[in-house]
Amino acid sequence: MRGLRLFALRVNGAMRYSSRVFLYGPICLFVLLVVGVGVQWFRAADAWTRQVDALNGREIAPGITLHYGERQIGGFPFRVDTTFKDFRLSFAGPRAFKWHSEGFALHRLTYGNGKIVFEAGGKQTVSWLDSAAKLQSFAFLPGSVRGDAITDDGRLSRTDIVLVALASPTLRAAHLEFHLRHNPKLDALDLIMFGDDITVPGQSALKSARIEARITMAQFLKGLLSGNADWRTVLEAWRGGEGRVELVSVQTKDKAAATTKGRMTLDSEHALNGRFEQKAFGVTQFESAPLY
Repeated sequence: MRGLRLFALRVNGAMRYSSRVFLYGPICLFVLLVVGVGVQWFRAADAWTRQVDALNGREIAPGITLHYGERQIGGFPFRVDTTFKDFRLSFAGPRAFKWHSEGFALHRLTYGNGKIVFEAGGKQTVSWLDSAAKLQSFAFLPGSVRGDAITDDGRLSRTDIVLVALASPTLRAAHLEFHLRHNPKLDALDLIMFGDDITVPGQSALKSARIEARITMAQFLKGLLSGNADWRTVLEAWRGGEGRVELVSVQTKDKAAATTKGRMTLDSEHALNGRFEQKAFGVTQFESAPLY
């Protein structure tokens, strides 16, 4: 009898121990997971904060300088969210291109893929110097600007930008989208743009339009896509490699006015030259001021 009681005590003790393991084991694992995620977030946030602060007022890539007034870091526990005020990007060169956003934010995961989500808010201003060295600008107020960028092997492989309710004195649009993707089969960058209810003051509204284009000889643009080379040097190499922008298709509500063929190239003066053949309007020539 005594042996049976001892056996029963051992069995009951083992059962109580097993019950505690099943009860507290998952709790301990969850706590360890939370601690691990927290440590990873603080490490990633600290490294990113130091990197962002070090780049303020300096080049983030050759020829491209970042400026911002204030910044805040958040997004715990799985994202690192960076919110900027008075965000500016300046492109070196005779045209002195600048983009200014009253508010800008970057979002990225603390683990996994190389995808960054961004958004801009408030007044957006693009400014540049014309051929007479006079300052020109295009300012607009969007309902929202959102996008993402995906890197592959250290280079930008895809970016998407969506603008909703764009309003300015010279242009209005209910919806605009820009998509750029690397096409390794053709050594090209595929560019797709489309929009709805696009209005230029004094002209009739365009209900919808979709443009597909292709930037050839993408191999010469690797330095720009990776941020390792000056954009002017890259464009010069691209021009020397006979790179061009080819129009693939244009779709509008007015099919008769759709463009059937077109291309743009950089000439020796670094200006964009284009030729577009339209069914309704014949041939249209295009030439810009020198870009650099």
